[in-house]
Amino acid sequence: MITSTGNTAEFLLSEAEGERSRALFHLPAGQGYLRPGTILAADGTVAMASGDTAAVLYGGVDTGTSSSGPAVKATAIDRDAEVHGELLQWGETDTDAIKVAYAAALGDRGIRVRWTQRPEGAETDQADAPDEAPAGGGD
Repeated sequence: MITSTGNTAEFLLSEAEGERSRALFHLPAGQGYLRPGTILAADGTVAMASGDTAAVLYGGVDTGTSSSGPAVKATAIDRDAEVHGELLQWGETDTDAIKVAYAAALGDRGIRVRWTQRPEGAETDQADAPDEAPAGGGD
């Protein structure tokens, strides 16, 4: 059996020219494998609340299972971008209200979340994402 871990930047619809929308993050060890589209807090951990939202992980990263290891460098989208909401990494129990809160927090950082089907309560002025997001992000 093959398990998909997500393609690098498959959630990314558009970003600023060059690498302006990207930043280097140091992810603490012990978080396991983080898939592309994981929402990160400023300290490089997985965001546990919308108020912690700082960036979206660009590519998959294995941080290992031991928290005593070194931090792992990773690229994340932290501004000036549009992302496909359905391709972000959501928890199985994340409700529409939680998704909307994270989308608003990302919007405050200059990352616009687009939806194929908006969660209930999402901003109505946001344009819908295309039915299929591009494979990988372009510069």
